[in-house]
Amino acid sequence: MNAPSPLPASPTPSPGMPPGDGARGFVTGLAWISIAMGALGVGSGLLELLAAQASTAEGVQQLLGALGGGALALPPMLRWTLEHSVEISLAGIVLSAPMLWLGWGLLRRREWGRVGFIVFLAIGTLLTFGLIWLVPEVLDQTLSMQLDLQAPGQPLPPELAGVEDAAMVMSLAVALVLAALHGAIIWTLCTPAVRGQFAAAGAAPRGD
Repeated sequence: MNAPSPLPASPTPSPGMPPGDGARGFVTGLAWISIAMGALGVGSGLLELLAAQASTAEGVQQLLGALGGGALALPPMLRWTLEHSVEISLAGIVLSAPMLWLGWGLLRRREWGRVGFIVFLAIGTLLTFGLIWLVPEVLDQTLSMQLDLQAPGQPLPPELAGVEDAAMVMSLAVALVLAALHGAIIWTLCTPAVRGQFAAAGAAPRGD
């Protein structure tokens, strides 16, 4: 009686490469998260835009006069924000729309969605590090809103001398964490198991 032939060994995934099912779940989950975040950003931006357009320019000026007319001087950054609320809302919509669009591309396994999402994350990482240089200005404007604490452009009081350094360290730590997260996502999107999904979708006949 012949011995049964051994079963073929199952292929072992390469180290660091997500298995097929895990790679598909990763792309699908990333796509839905991006769609949700993009839709939330666009929706909130539209609501803010409607609210900003509902307030007339005269009403904004009256508000600025009321806030700045008392003992508390209105910080320039807050004044600028109130005066440019429409532009800020439009910027939020413009920044959120690509995430919504690229998320749809990932969900449909379009190669432009994968490449575009990688570029989007890379640009976002660079902008995060660039925004660190605004931390001292934001801190200065925030402290200037406190009565008798600090005038804009003046040195920090001695008791708050370490606040700026702590804010810079915290901002840098957040930027590094986001850079690591974005880097991990970019690396995963470049693995063969993920790229193969988009290659297969591009080779298949499209019905849309």
